[in-house]
Amino acid sequence: MDVYYNDMVFSLHEYLFVLSLYISGFIFTGSSFIRFRSKQGTIDYLMIPASNSEKFSSEVLLTTLVYPSFFLLSYWLFSVIVNGVLNNISQAFFMPFSFNIAPYGLDYMVYFFIQAIFLFGAASFQRAPLMKLILWALLIAAVIALIFYVAWLNFDYSKGTDELAMNKIFYSSLVYNWHFLTIPVGLVFWLLAFLKLKEKEA
Repeated sequence: MDVYYNDMVFSLHEYLFVLSLYISGFIFTGSSFIRFRSKQGTIDYLMIPASNSEKFSSEVLLTTLVYPSFFLLSYWLFSVIVNGVLNNISQAFFMPFSFNIAPYGLDYMVYFFIQAIFLFGAASFQRAPLMKLILWALLIAAVIALIFYVAWLNFDYSKGTDELAMNKIFYSSLVYNWHFLTIPVGLVFWLLAFLKLKEKEA
């Protein structure tokens, strides 16, 4: 008989939940404003008797609160079943509402940040927004990786490094709390998505 430990099952839930939420949530968000995919659909959407703020708020609530809440409930039920199948390990709790930043607080911030980008892309690109967003993300990641690679090639290792200066950088409050920057940046992409919606109405 196989032996499963609480830490093993908890780790399974931790990584599987986050990965599943990210993939499904970003696909769901990238499919927002689906009526914008055709000219007639865009006209029909803009003719709905509701303000731009109401239309935008409904998309934001659907992708930011409703879908993650539904997914959370679904995964919680899944975790209960898995814990029961694996030798009735009821102690391996799935705890997504931890008040600590780890393991789920940071994951929620990252989800909010990337979800806002995907919502902006869904409002901006008329054709295949999800694919275009992925391609843009890969391009940006490649450019960043290239910059770091070039900097690494041009670094003069013979001069050594100033460890004190490096410690001041890596342990500064800005670097240590970088995850909180996802909130204002995410709000900026929400604003850009709203402006795109108003632009289509014009």
